[in-house]
Amino acid sequence: MGFRGKYKNKRDSNEPELVAELRAYGLSVCLMDRPADALVGYGGNSYLVEFKTPKGPLSEPQKAFLETWKGDWTELRTTEEASQFAQMIRGQK
Repeated sequence: MGFRGKYKNKRDSNEPELVAELRAYGLSVCLMDRPADALVGYGGNSYLVEFKTPKGPLSEPQKAFLETWKGDWTELRTTEEASQFAQMIRGQK
């Protein structure tokens, strides 16, 4: 089955603008399908990021993943949230 699974996930319509916002701050963005939409990196740190439309719910597999996940997980729904997230990450360095 491989890393991407049997079926490719449907992408959220606002994903391109959220990715562009993160990249504008100099963050690396690697798009993926599971367990989140992207792996975002900056300053030697990595973050799992899920892009959602403003009212988009998490999927059942995502909810199940989060029940046991002990690492970083961030949901971004607007460019304002993406900007705040990028600024926070850059401020940690």
